[in-house]
Amino acid sequence: MQEGKLPHFSYLKETGSYRRLATTIPSQSPVAWAAFATGQNPGKNGVFDFIVRDPKTYKLSLSLSDIGAGGPKRVIKSNCFWQYTSRKKIPTIVIACPVTFPPDKIYGRMLSGMGVPDILGTQGTFTFYTTEALPKDKDIGGKVFQIAQNPAMILHLIGPNAGGTTGKADNIKVPFKAEIQTDGKSAAIELQGRHFLLEQGKWSDWQKVTFKISPFKSISGIFKFYLVESSPGFKLYISPINFDPRNPYFAISYPKDYSRELTKKIGLYYTQGMPMDTWAVNEDRMTEKPFLESTEEIFKEKKAMLEFELSRFKKGVLFCYFENPDIIQHMFWRYRDPAHPLYTKDAPQEYKTIIEQCYKKMDHLLEEVLGSIDKNTPIIVLSDHGFNTFRRATHVNTWLRKQGYLHLYDDNAPSGEGLLADINWSKTQAYAIGFGAIYINQKGREAKGIVEPGIDTELLKERIAQNLKGWIDEKYNAAVVNNVYDGEKIFHGKYANRTPDLYIGFNIGYRASWETAVGGVPASLIEDNLKKWSGDHLFDPALIPGIIFSNRKILKDHPSIYDLTPTILSLAGFGKEMKKFDLDGESLLCL
Repeated sequence: MQEGKLPHFSYLKETGSYRRLATTIPSQSPVAWAAFATGQNPGKNGVFDFIVRDPKTYKLSLSLSDIGAGGPKRVIKSNCFWQYTSRKKIPTIVIACPVTFPPDKIYGRMLSGMGVPDILGTQGTFTFYTTEALPKDKDIGGKVFQIAQNPAMILHLIGPNAGGTTGKADNIKVPFKAEIQTDGKSAAIELQGRHFLLEQGKWSDWQKVTFKISPFKSISGIFKFYLVESSPGFKLYISPINFDPRNPYFAISYPKDYSRELTKKIGLYYTQGMPMDTWAVNEDRMTEKPFLESTEEIFKEKKAMLEFELSRFKKGVLFCYFENPDIIQHMFWRYRDPAHPLYTKDAPQEYKTIIEQCYKKMDHLLEEVLGSIDKNTPIIVLSDHGFNTFRRATHVNTWLRKQGYLHLYDDNAPSGEGLLADINWSKTQAYAIGFGAIYINQKGREAKGIVEPGIDTELLKERIAQNLKGWIDEKYNAAVVNNVYDGEKIFHGKYANRTPDLYIGFNIGYRASWETAVGGVPASLIEDNLKKWSGDHLFDPALIPGIIFSNRKILKDHPSIYDLTPTILSLAGFGKEMKKFDLDGESLLCL
């Protein structure tokens, strides 16, 4: 804005309001968006980390979705603003808000966002076929297979297991034939009776596949091919298989046929809640070029949904979520930070400026939205957190081990496997999962807890917090941690007993490692971040606020993301009755 490159954001700032927006502790997307939707802290809404553990078993799971034998269960434990507006029969449209799978029944329409799985029940698993030898390191985000080079090859699409997305049988596989063409730059595909051609270096159109999981039941999915190389070697990327919005196995919208209605208006679209395949880029299965092409398609899909709803919007509440700025910054920050381990001075200019270009694109979108509404219509634009560089990955369980708080079954082992597999609970006082969460191995709460609740737990928390504040990265003589938060002091409500005992607020540049997130105990303590996922927001929330714009005057000097639900409800006509909703924020705008 200072450089005059975002005229429409500047217009909102000058004629309405602009503020930094305090985010949640921790500054994680599901936590922040749950706070946005409920106006409540994690102790009340139940969403406090990407990764959660069952203290009775130490088993880990993702917080974004909860799919059991009876189908998906609602993740947010309290009411969202769209449920309040629905009770008053205020038309409400919610497009792709995170943590909305399964969709709520509302007075309006909802398309579920972050949390909708792919057809395997994961948050996105690609498939990759290659004639190259595979490295010893395991791929995290996809299923990678080495194949022999032949003019014609029988490959497979990997679908759900025979028990559906929650059963335990083997995965169903659908064969397809790939035949390399004589031009060496294309491959002919035969799949379930259909024939089409893939061109090297180009995305295919949406393809449909049907997996038969029983004599009477099948699951339909859609996906895209990307032929990386057809000659002299062969490399074929297959996107995560999304539920077909025309006939999803689980409801991904309300009403159920809304997802089909959108297809009729805008064509097929990604239904997976996190549609951009960052792991394929991290693992060098996809380069920046096709990744950016896919992000552009996803942006166009979301824009088309918003335009469709704006075209018939008369009154009520309309929300639409765009993930592009978040994902672009995650993957391209290394091009703007000379101190990042993966910084390349002579990188293409397109990649150096892609973050700026992304914000310009959002400015153009804002121009369209402003042009489609009158001045009496309130508009709010916000981000749930800020962004900065992620240079160094910290292994928190390794730190706990070196401090004597965590032990492996084999004290001489250099490292411990993920999922807390090698931890000796009879000697372990504390352990880490997620992106900065530390739990005390408390007696009576954890299955094999050894630390007495009460004063013993509190003293242990104080010692760990004090030691964390003194954690120095010896390579750069820099402080790793900016602050440590006591769970009892930051969370309150019905679900506060589920929340972590401590949260680490990392300094900019440092973040809990991917291994920490899943309970691993690597040999090293800190290492350079050599993944292309180079920008992040999992730092101390005080260092990484979001932003909020409005064409109304914001009354509060230091607004919080908890203020959004009361603001929306006050604009929708709610008054004193909001006191009964037990909200943690307050309305921001001058009505």
